[in-house]
This record gives sequence, C-alpha cells and structure tokens, in this order.
Amino acid sequence: MDNPLYRENFDSEENDGNNTVESITMFDRVFKKETFWTKYRSFLCAVGKKQNDGNVQSRVGANKHEENPIFRVIEEVNKTKEDFMVIHDMRKELTNYLTDIRNTSRKELLILETSFNATMQLLNDIRQKSEQELSTMIETRKQMSELNTELRNRSYAAHLSMIESRNQMSEFRTEMRNRSLNEERVIQQWRNESQKHYQEFRRKSQKDLMSFQNMRYDILKVLAATDMCFRNETFNMTEPTQPTDTSGTMRDCLAWKQNGSLTDGVYSISPDDTTILEVYCDMTTDGGGWIVFQRRYDGSENFLRGWHSYEDGFGDINGEFWIGNKYLHILTQVPTELRIDLMAWDNDKRYAKYSTFVIGDAESKYTLSVDRFSGDAGDGLDYHHGLKFSTFDQDNTKTGTKCAAKNKGAWWYDNCSFSSLNGEYLKTNGRADQNMGINWEKFKGDHYSLKSASMMLRRKT
Repeated sequence: MDNPLYRENFDSEENDGNNTVESITMFDRVFKKETFWTKYRSFLCAVGKKQNDGNVQSRVGANKHEENPIFRVIEEVNKTKEDFMVIHDMRKELTNYLTDIRNTSRKELLILETSFNATMQLLNDIRQKSEQELSTMIETRKQMSELNTELRNRSYAAHLSMIESRNQMSEFRTEMRNRSLNEERVIQQWRNESQKHYQEFRRKSQKDLMSFQNMRYDILKVLAATDMCFRNETFNMTEPTQPTDTSGTMRDCLAWKQNGSLTDGVYSISPDDTTILEVYCDMTTDGGGWIVFQRRYDGSENFLRGWHSYEDGFGDINGEFWIGNKYLHILTQVPTELRIDLMAWDNDKRYAKYSTFVIGDAESKYTLSVDRFSGDAGDGLDYHHGLKFSTFDQDNTKTGTKCAAKNKGAWWYDNCSFSSLNGEYLKTNGRADQNMGINWEKFKGDHYSLKSASMMLRRKT
C-alpha cells in the first residue's frame, strides 16, 4: 500500500540527501561534541516514550480492531509516519545545528589561522631581533674581552713601573740616608778635630799670655828698681795688683769661683780631666759657681731639633743655647744640684731648686733623676723624674704620645704635661694652647708660655 504522506516525506528525504550526507560528514567532525549527544539522548528518550504510548494505544485498540486488518495497517502506517516525522524533525534540527557548528568552526578556524600567522610573524620578528642582539652581544663581549686584556696589560705595566719606582725610591732613600750618616760622621769628626785644635790653641795662647803677663810684671819691677837707682831718692813702689786670671782651665764654675773669679761670663772647664768645655758661669746668683746649661729669653734659637743636636748641644753660649746631653751626663757624675729660674710676661720671677740632679748616659736615653725640691715656682719636675729624653725624631715616651713633635721642643716627656722649657718660644704675652710653649704648669698653669727660663747646675760641696 502506498501512503501519499509517506511518499511525500520519502521524496523530501531524497531531496535532502546531499544535505544529509553533508550533515553526516559534519556530524562525524563534531561527533565528540557534548551538545549533540545531549540532544541525541533526548531524541531517543522521545522515541521510546512514543513507542510506549503507541504500545499502550495499540493494546487498548487491539480489542476493537483485531478482527479488521485494514485498520491494523492504517495504524501501523500512521505510527510509522509519526516516527518518520519525528526523525525528520530531529534530522533537520541536527542539520541546522551542524551547519551552525561548521560556520562557527570556519570563523574560529579563520581567526585561529589569522592569529597563527600573526604569531608566526611575531616569532620571526623576535627571532630576527634575537639574532641581531646576539650578534651585538657577541661583538660587545669580544670588545670587552679585548678591553679587559688591554687594561690588564696596562695595569701589569703600571704595577711593574710602580715596583720599579718604589725600588728606585728605596735605593735613593738608602743612598741619602747613608750620605746623611756619612756627612754627619764627617761633620762630627770635623767638630771634634776643630774643638781639639781650638783647645790646644787656647791652652797654648793661655800659656803665652801668662808668660807675657809674668814677663810684664818682671819688667815693671826692673823698671821701678832702675828708676830708684838713677834718682837716688826714696821710692815707695807699690806692686801692681795682679788681676784675677780667667785664663787656663778649672774643674768647673765653682772652682773658678773659689779661685776668686766673681764675674759672670764664659770660662773653660775640664770636669773629668779629658773633656774641655767652654761654659757660661753665673757667679752672682745664689752664691755663684753655677754652670748655665740652658737659656731661653727671646726666641732667637730654634729648639725644635733632633736627637743628635740635643746630644751634642747647640746655640750661642752668650744667648739662647742647650749645652748637650752627653755633657750633662759628664757634669752630673758627682753630687750635683739644679736651679731653674723662670720669669712671666708680667716680670714675676720664680725659681725651683733640687738638691739632687743626675742625667743618665746615652744607653739610658739620658734619663732624668731629681729629688728634694725647694723654691717658689712649684715642683714641675717631680712627674718627669725617671723619664727618658725625647726628641721629635726619637720618641722615648712610655705611651708613644710624641710630645716633642707636638710641643716643638725636646724634654723628658711622657704625657706632655707639667713642664717643658724647650718648647716653642711664643711671643703672645703668655697665651698658649695646653702645655704648649715654655711651660711650667705649677707656676702659671698649663695654658701659659713663659717669657724667659734658665737652667743651671752646681757641684755640691
């Protein structure tokens, strides 16, 4: 039997064959899509439900038409038509869905292709820039390597030059030091020889002078006697009083004093029968007989000197001077007393006196020993008792304070305090920084520089 509706639907299905094939192809492409499976499951559920409903209806109408075959065929055709219509609707819906998916996929594929092309172009640009930067980096690294090599070579050459310069400077300093030592030895030898020749000449001159004075005295006596004989008259001749003779050599200034010399001045002494010194003797202060070994009063002499200068002595014996540490050691080998006279800028005069005064030898760095103070200037040497002598080029302080360089003068230093009579002469009417200048702290304080100072020693009897 031919049902028109069935044929119409069948023709429609044949007309849509191509679409169906294309839809099936697209269906295969999106076979794994979750949305299709969801609708497919819904379709199966709908078909099953209609079949169940049809079975129920067929069981209900079976009793009515089971004896009429025509109705049975018509029912079967109607059921088939209904099923086909449902399938046709589902297929059409599926076709539309697959068409949408295809269009969307094409658009997405076009977008993806465009993005892929843009990405590839960007990657090509990045690769080109990376290659350029890599090439630049390699060239820069090469230049840096060459520069480092050049700098290393220059640095090595400069280091060699510096080492050579240091060696040359060291050799030059050694040579200059040796020359200085040789010159100093020559100068010292010349001084010793000159002093020796001078002392010999002085002794010879003194002998000649004494001989001349004795001869003159004898001539005067002869002339007086001759005059009496020729005139035959009484002539009371008074022998001339022989002046005090300051020629020759005595042990020290006290010996000259005891021999009758009463005038301050320069005398020749020999304290140990081997050393002959020209010293300034004070014959008027405190009983006289003092050997002046230091004098400061106008700043005409530079007292910022080295170790050897203070050891040998320097200055003008009639002006500012230092007698020399090696001679102080010789002069204090017998019991000796010390007197220090000070004057401030307001002409206030004070003195300090010590009954014991000893200077050690060169090995002890001319250590100072004093005891039994008296006077009105204050005991400014008690702190310095037992200390070594220090100069700017030889610091013998216990604390390494380099006071001689700081105070610009040598002394028996430790912490640069209490006294320093060899400091820089300051013409400031007394004003001075702490412990600077010619300072005696017990007299005017540690911020005062004195106008004058003198140091004298005398053998105790």
